[in-house]
Amino acid sequence: MRIEWDNVVVQRGPRDVLGGVSLTAEPGEVLAIVGPNGAGKSTLVLAGLGMLPVKGGRVRLDGHDPRRLSRCEVGRLAAYVPQFYEGYMGFTVRDVVASGRYVHLPTFGAPSPQDSEAVRQALADSGLLGMEDRQVSTLSGGERQKVWLAGAMAQGSPGLLLDEPTSALDPHHQAELICLIRRQAAEGKTVVVICHDLNLPAMLGAKVAALKAGQVVFWGGAAEFMQPGLLEEIFGSPFVIAREERTGRSWVGLAV
Repeated sequence: MRIEWDNVVVQRGPRDVLGGVSLTAEPGEVLAIVGPNGAGKSTLVLAGLGMLPVKGGRVRLDGHDPRRLSRCEVGRLAAYVPQFYEGYMGFTVRDVVASGRYVHLPTFGAPSPQDSEAVRQALADSGLLGMEDRQVSTLSGGERQKVWLAGAMAQGSPGLLLDEPTSALDPHHQAELICLIRRQAAEGKTVVVICHDLNLPAMLGAKVAALKAGQVVFWGGAAEFMQPGLLEEIFGSPFVIAREERTGRSWVGLAV
């Protein structure tokens, strides 16, 4: 499933938050969206889902204009995991993961055996089997993140859009989520990830799109992105790059 932003302009309030952005996300690929606060990262994803109107240009989900689709039709094409969730604290893990199947259910319809199997498989793939009956409010932050991602996996959509999926997680839970996300791409899904952690794109094997002031200022591989001069130009702070000899992977940090 291909996601396309073609010269997209989005206005929020009095200003254009996106000023003619063109990008594509392809099946089997992770596209990491990075950039300073206010650069337009979340706006880009929400426009891609048809959740924000486009002032100019066009967006396509698998060739379709998402604004002309019902929310269930959009959901069958792409699952979205926002950075923050509210309103699930009284529900169990199974309840939340099963909610991902709503896009496949007829009005007032009961879940089918296929729906139940999709939920069970998502719980298994995300390491949540045995936790199905726990309330989400009793889970750690990392465990909750796995629940949201499992719900998106249960949805069974060919596209997966994630807003800051590893934020505020300890290294163990970060590693688990990174493996889950990489597995989704390896299975052929189109994965888009908004991230502030500049090392995350390399760990995901992602292509990087950097936004600044509503414009694409870089689009390419993670290795090419890890350049101190380029990073300082985008973020306005000095950076240092370290390279791991065993893997050849580069790591970035602030030079402060």
